[in-house]
Amino acid sequence: MVKNGNEKDYRYIRQVGLLTTIPVMLLSGPLIGFLIGNYIDKRFGTAPWFMVLFVCIGFVASIRQTIAIIKKASSNK
Repeated sequence: MVKNGNEKDYRYIRQVGLLTTIPVMLLSGPLIGFLIGNYIDKRFGTAPWFMVLFVCIGFVASIRQTIAIIKKASSNK
């Protein structure tokens, strides 16, 4: 893909791009879980059970995705 011999630079830029998604990933999962759980709790009057459940599910999903990103970044050596 890179024609001028800067494959090493391109690899570093790609790894930085992958690794900068980690904070966004760790924040977005629990935040979306909070929003979904809060909506369900308000709709059915079950506060705070669904909110706590969905925040935990979002956190676990974020951790799993973060591990996958780290594995992908480390395998591109």
